[in-house]
Amino acid sequence: MLSKLRFVLTVAFRHLSEKKKQTILVEAGIAIGAMVLIVTFALAKGIMSDIESKIIDISPLITIKGEKVKGKEKLLLRSPANWKDKYVITSRVIPDEKKEIRPYIQTVSLVDKFPEIDAVSPYVFIQGIIQRGAVTHQCIVKGIIPEREAKIGQLENNVKSGSLAELEFTSNGILLGSGLAKKLKARYHQIIRFTGGNGKLYSLIVVGTFTSGFSAVDDNNAFMNLRLAQSIAGISENAVSGIGIHTSSLSIVNSLSKKIEELTGYKTETWEEANKNLLDIFQRNNKITFFLVIFVFVVAGFGISNVLITIVLQKQKDIAVMKSMGVSRATIESIFLIEGLIMGVVGALIGCIGGHYLTNLISSLPVSYGEGAVVRSTHIVTVQKPFDFLLTGMFSVIVSALSGLGPSRRAARLNPVDILRA
Repeated sequence: MLSKLRFVLTVAFRHLSEKKKQTILVEAGIAIGAMVLIVTFALAKGIMSDIESKIIDISPLITIKGEKVKGKEKLLLRSPANWKDKYVITSRVIPDEKKEIRPYIQTVSLVDKFPEIDAVSPYVFIQGIIQRGAVTHQCIVKGIIPEREAKIGQLENNVKSGSLAELEFTSNGILLGSGLAKKLKARYHQIIRFTGGNGKLYSLIVVGTFTSGFSAVDDNNAFMNLRLAQSIAGISENAVSGIGIHTSSLSIVNSLSKKIEELTGYKTETWEEANKNLLDIFQRNNKITFFLVIFVFVVAGFGISNVLITIVLQKQKDIAVMKSMGVSRATIESIFLIEGLIMGVVGALIGCIGGHYLTNLISSLPVSYGEGAVVRSTHIVTVQKPFDFLLTGMFSVIVSALSGLGPSRRAARLNPVDILRA
């Protein structure tokens, strides 16, 4: 068995060494394919990881919305079976028309009892026009209790200028998104005007700016105190638009969301459900990129087949001599299959090593996505996992084996008598 394997490897390496240029070119193609696939995996997972971490940093993991869960129909009365005129009377709990949680303090108290919950923060969303001088801009303002909101995400760490603490003791203070502040040319402690749905004009003091990493948020959002937001929205002190929740673990978010919905009677939404459209867009783009990279391997596979077919054509007499000396058809097939596998394994190994260092280089380079980017960052986030390298290597070997299958069978089918006579 060992002598047979030694013979197969010796012949395979001799064939490949005689075709150095073609072999090197094919291995380069496989290496480039593996390298690109490794980088693609790292970038795809890095982008998703970066987006998810940014979402988690700025938004609650679970949100209690100001909508009542629709009650199921309940049978109250049904006509007897022997009656000629049939009737059915049912009741349904009709949700509140206003999308608000009231009284929110009781709901917060209920949710606070869960040991898995780290923080609970009620809020009010209002839309309006913000103005400074002749510059006006539409924006969404979130009324919060700063002390509670700081425990939900990384808002306090995301404050670029000023402080979240100052918002807490400034009743008419406002914390602007960095992009919104830039559009308004508003600076720390300047006065700006805000007009909400009630049409009243409010004078607000800029207590700072924040940056979330999402241009849509930084360019259009702001924070103010909960009581002021309630006044502008025209709702009572015991009502809010929703309640944000932060849990001790991401793994319990879905199950805990259902429990809270059943307990409070209000609809709940997880961070993944709230940002499903954004996450789906990036996942779809990653899949498209992945399939495009696959074609690099397909091209490399054709290169392997081309080299092996050339060797078969040039080594017909050698194959005929081997078969006439008693070398079996299976051994002949093995020689050319091994040649394809050697090119695939060597190319994949070089590509995986190159992909690892190229990924590290990409993640270390400073980068700017520009003002119009959906996500803003100072560098490209990449994530490398051993499984990705294993998958790339296996795929390279499979493509190489399939590419060598045709030429190996062709070599095994050659008739030594016909070749030697020619």
